[in-house]
Amino acid sequence: MKHLAVLLGAAFMLLVPLAQSQEQMGLDDLGPYEVRRERSHFVPMRDGVRLATDLYIPEGLDRPLGTVLERTPYNKNSDYTRIVSRAKFFASHGFVYAAQDKRGKYESEGEYLTTANDIEDGDDTIDWIAAQPWSNGKVGQMGCSYPGFTTMMSAQSLNPHLAAIIPQSAAMATGSLADRYSLLWRRGGTVALSMAAWHATAGSKVYYRPPPGLSREGYLEIVDDFDPIPKTLNMDSFAEDPTLMQRFREAYLTLPVRDMLEGFDAPPNDFVLLNEKPHYDEFFEELGYLSDDARVDVPALHINSWHDYGVAETLIHFNFFREHALSEEARENQYAIIGPTQHCAVETVSEQTVVGELDVGDARLDFYGTYLRWYDRWLNGNEDALKGMPRIQYYNIGANEWRSAEEWPLPGTVYTAFYLDSDGSANSRWGDGRLERDTDHSGSDSDSYVHDPATPFTTYRATTGQDTDVWSGGSRDRREVETRNDVLIFDTEPLEEALDVTGPVKAIIYLSSSAVDTDLDLTLVDVFPDGRAMGVYQGTLRVRYREGLDREVLMEPGKVYPVEVDMNAISNTFLPGHRIRLEVASARYPNHDRNLGTGGDNFTEAKGVVARNTVHHSEDYPSRLMLPVQPHKQASETSTH
Repeated sequence: MKHLAVLLGAAFMLLVPLAQSQEQMGLDDLGPYEVRRERSHFVPMRDGVRLATDLYIPEGLDRPLGTVLERTPYNKNSDYTRIVSRAKFFASHGFVYAAQDKRGKYESEGEYLTTANDIEDGDDTIDWIAAQPWSNGKVGQMGCSYPGFTTMMSAQSLNPHLAAIIPQSAAMATGSLADRYSLLWRRGGTVALSMAAWHATAGSKVYYRPPPGLSREGYLEIVDDFDPIPKTLNMDSFAEDPTLMQRFREAYLTLPVRDMLEGFDAPPNDFVLLNEKPHYDEFFEELGYLSDDARVDVPALHINSWHDYGVAETLIHFNFFREHALSEEARENQYAIIGPTQHCAVETVSEQTVVGELDVGDARLDFYGTYLRWYDRWLNGNEDALKGMPRIQYYNIGANEWRSAEEWPLPGTVYTAFYLDSDGSANSRWGDGRLERDTDHSGSDSDSYVHDPATPFTTYRATTGQDTDVWSGGSRDRREVETRNDVLIFDTEPLEEALDVTGPVKAIIYLSSSAVDTDLDLTLVDVFPDGRAMGVYQGTLRVRYREGLDREVLMEPGKVYPVEVDMNAISNTFLPGHRIRLEVASARYPNHDRNLGTGGDNFTEAKGVVARNTVHHSEDYPSRLMLPVQPHKQASETSTH
């Protein structure tokens, strides 16, 4: 894993686009202060466990300072996730930066369990920081992906010293909130196979440590000769062995899935423990994942990207904090920035930003300058620091410009149906599937395809082995994977005018199957006039969860069921001459585990059944794609093209 997720009111979308090209501050743009590093303070937790924490302190400031905290499982001493660079950046601009190894990781004591203890440990760490003589009592927290998760967990501690947060790509914090269950990259009830590689490396439970209770002074005497990293697989293994990722990809076909890591020299980890449980298990609730009754009370700047796996969850978090934070100050100070990039890459935007294989134009935004202003407001008390900042800033792909809004979904959104139709042979991109605006089904009533879990529909292109999944691979040309007969393709006619699609996307598919369970994997595609089929975003649902992700209801073979598939959220302008395409398949290998069709748990089973799946599209069964279309006037007035 690199750097290893609703209101419609009276406010109107701001019609003037943000500056297209602006100066962009980077981590190399250090401030005026020299930085002193104090290594490996052992911060005590309520149960006596001590967590190793490095402090980066600006020199020459005589006043108490605000502190930015990052809690990471990825080694506070490594710049693999830019934690050291971030620490020096913020400290050089006048903040203390605290970089902490999570419980049981690297230098920190205790037993590691993936995503455990982060509410309590965050709470205790914030209290410790606030009590230090150099602290002004105000703490901010930030981080991307897993460190974004720890940030969201700290928010639930309701610690009075936690003044503001910047959770980035923090969808994995989402439990039952809004019936999402995105914990550990799960999607629609499926298991993310990439979690095997993550657990085998970054998820190690074993580190070499000095004797418990050793003083900080004693530790500092040996620290330069001490390496806690396990000598089996670890975070550096991918760089040391370029074939390792390919070996993992080959292992993704292993059945049962629980045996996937056999044959790898992996340290003890939680891959089996966490994935053999259903996502709605009480075990996950006890770990503190966000639920509908979560309690939060902190200003937040939510960060994500359209090609990240959890962008919809980020916008759900924005609305949840805005509606349910305990204080008016927190409710009134929720902000979000959504860029065009992939996972934890939002700050990499440039004058020519390329996402996968798609050039999305000049996507520069002053992210780090914004972060400095954010913490200047909440840690230093500068009430003018955020003056004029929109609640939501988002990049529209296609129009290739930054836009702003005050609410999500955007006021005035028109949810528009595109109905599936064909002459009975929508299989592959050479088929006859159509997306139509009216309900006049002039062709066949259905299309069928065969899902064989032994040879699942893949997100890889055979000629290059390159990932075409639209969040891990960005926007890539999907024509090669669309040659298979186990994918149905439905296209609009070429558009006569631009169509701005910004908001949450879903599809209602009327489905029958010869099996008692199957998956629906849907991908929205922007087809260019030259034929390129560029992925926009996708949605996945294990059909047993069609009545809610907290219950399992198997299918009766042959019976037709309406299945609503959440396809997350996008902002994409389909330009004139382009076509909108919907792919319908029943696997997203190797991104998610295959549905073996037996009705079993798919994790401990080794044998599957072939399923013949039928998508019905008729007057009685109006399968359709629902797109959040923005009124033409708004789209044209905000466009610079």
